[in-house]
Amino acid sequence: MIPFLKRTLPAAAAGLMLASSPVVLAEQAPLNFIWIVADDLGYGDTGFNGSTEIPTPNMDRIADVGVVMSTAYVSAPISGPSRAGFHTGRYQHKWGYEALFFSSDDVEAHGTPTDVTMIQEYLKTQGYRTGLVGKFHDGKAEKHQPYNRGFDEYFGFNNGASSYWIGDNKNGLLHRNDQPVEREDAYLTDAFGRESVEFIQRNADKPFFLEVAFTAPHAPMSAPDDYLEKFEHLGERQKLAAMISSMDDNIGLILDTLDKKKLTDNTMVILFSDNGGKFVHGGDNGPLRGEKAGAFEGAIRVPFAASLPGVIPAGTRSDTMISALDLFPTTVKLAGGDIDPEWDLDGKDILPVLSGETKESPHDTLFWRYGESWALRQGEWKLVQNKRERAGLYNLADDIGEENNLIDEFPEKTRQMRQTWQELSKEFGGSEWGRYKGKTDRRMRES
Repeated sequence: MIPFLKRTLPAAAAGLMLASSPVVLAEQAPLNFIWIVADDLGYGDTGFNGSTEIPTPNMDRIADVGVVMSTAYVSAPISGPSRAGFHTGRYQHKWGYEALFFSSDDVEAHGTPTDVTMIQEYLKTQGYRTGLVGKFHDGKAEKHQPYNRGFDEYFGFNNGASSYWIGDNKNGLLHRNDQPVEREDAYLTDAFGRESVEFIQRNADKPFFLEVAFTAPHAPMSAPDDYLEKFEHLGERQKLAAMISSMDDNIGLILDTLDKKKLTDNTMVILFSDNGGKFVHGGDNGPLRGEKAGAFEGAIRVPFAASLPGVIPAGTRSDTMISALDLFPTTVKLAGGDIDPEWDLDGKDILPVLSGETKESPHDTLFWRYGESWALRQGEWKLVQNKRERAGLYNLADDIGEENNLIDEFPEKTRQMRQTWQELSKEFGGSEWGRYKGKTDRRMRES
């Protein structure tokens, strides 16, 4: 049975809604959920995070009617593990999902286990219509395909990347549900926008969960000529800017459809990236150090905006630390559900943070491990080993760019954080596939 909105919202949020919204939703209007996931979108490549080179008016629309979270993290600096984390609300290391797959890996063994609940699987049991448009990037076996993991409707691919010009789909990568698409002539980002709009139109009379997992601005770097012409002046960033602009326009179509169907007031929209930007493709991580596939902030802190009219105050900004792992429990609670202890969640309900009820982070500690890169954040302190560089201790309240290494000045803090990281790493176990398969000792350097 679908939970109704008045039963869904915690008392504090419901009170906020009644106090701040001039139009109170009908008592029996259920909430819809849309997660818009960009691929390799840099922290500094959205207008709401200060970009002046690439206009993102539609991403900014979400921020303007909701909240920007300036300290939002993902649980991995690369796509597959990151997505496994936010789909489940759990550190993906718990089932060995640390690295990308090798062709030599056992195809049946890698991917998120089917006994680990994903958000769309839970919502489907609650009567939601569930849809995925775009990239999934989980296991290759049939049991891991999106149509077997709780999505009623699926248009996209289960891989790390795809051409933006599909044509006759010779490799069979692009699927609609369990069947390869015969032909797709639209630019892939436009195709994803089209399919998202059509999903909303088809399901406007029922509660739905839609994940729009754009591939932009992930490689291969390619965009339509009219977008490329708009950004000729950006040189090496031209293609990236064109790809982001195209994605932004398609986000606008999604938001316009919500408006036309009068669904905006009862739809929670969340926009974020799966990991940080990549420099070689022109990504800009703003004031953050580092890039995708590392452990500095530029790899794991991502652009994040969320809107839910009447509950999340418009035009707000928060520096409170959150994680994409939090999306699972927050969505469950807003859908009127209860957290099952057997899920073993690491994410927390962040509605009190998004609504402005509290500025306190629900997390004492956040953990990262990817090959030879690792990090731990506790409060404002971050201990990090980025690849083969010297380990560093940084106070992010004073040093968001991780420029002033305090590791020699605070040996006891360093020792305590190393120990905490080592204990968590041992608890989670090693990678089950890829380059670091079976290695639970993570080469932590003492330098």
